Amino acid sequence: MKRFLTLIAATAALGLAGLAYAGGPEDQTGAQPSPAEQRSMPSTDPTTPYATDPSAMAQSSVSTLQSTRLAAIVPSGMSTQEACAGFRNVEECAATLHASQNLNIAFPDLKSRVTGGTKLGTAIHQLKPDANVKAEVRKAEEQARSDTRSPQG
Repeated sequence: MKRFLTLIAATAALGLAGLAYAGGPEDQTGAQPSPAEQRSMPSTDPTTPYATDPSAMAQSSVSTLQSTRLAAIVPSGMSTQEACAGFRNVEECAATLHASQNLNIAFPDLKSRVTGGTKLGTAIHQLKPDANVKAEVRKAEEQARSDTRSPQG
């Protein structure tokens, strides 16, 4: 019985500590965090190493891919980070790069359509109407998965 009560007390203490850390109902006033609280909050600045913004995470993933096969297909005069800026994730960027290379479509033209909200297949059809869109999208996406997959070993 004593162990059971100790377990309940410990659980309650952890629950209260979690509420205090997360902020209870009294913190829902919309007040701005203090400078000390801001320093302890995760950053959304993509230049910080612990950024939590999805686009920042994609950019940090891109930096790790600069020395991989993906860097080999980025148009000359452009870094991998520049090429992938604006995409939702690295795989979407890689698929667009591969489609551009496979079909001899200017990457900036294809990128502007895809990052503007057009699906890759639709963008390919708009820029190269005679292409077999389904097959080309499938091929580019498979190549992208291959490029972005961690090495097996």
